[in-house]
Amino acid sequence: MEISRTETRQAARGPDATFTGEVSVKPLFDVNDARNFSSAEVSFTPCARTAWHTHPGGQTLIVTSGAGWVQEWGRSKQPISVGDVIWTPPGVKHWHGATVDGPMTHIAIQTFVDGRPVDWLEHVSDEQYRG
Repeated sequence: MEISRTETRQAARGPDATFTGEVSVKPLFDVNDARNFSSAEVSFTPCARTAWHTHPGGQTLIVTSGAGWVQEWGRSKQPISVGDVIWTPPGVKHWHGATVDGPMTHIAIQTFVDGRPVDWLEHVSDEQYRG
């Protein structure tokens, strides 16, 4: 058994290359010999969001505080709030983040395929975000 103490897992600012606005990413667990998926707690300030991206093995989000939006390419953005669980199948282009009015935090769980959990794409424009 392994216990990962919260103080040993420091949050880091989400990189500008893959996020817009202030985002904090705190690792929860990584892949190991028995598990091919990782997880992080991701916190977004108002208006902060991911860039468009896909996951080769899909992704599950669990909203733990606040409210936000998630959008699949070619579809309308959808509101998400505390307790919602969002499954994005492998290869589906999407983004997620906080609303204009408040912060949002979610747990993200993604499967690694060929050594990678995510393929980052272009930023979500302000027009797309507010649309």
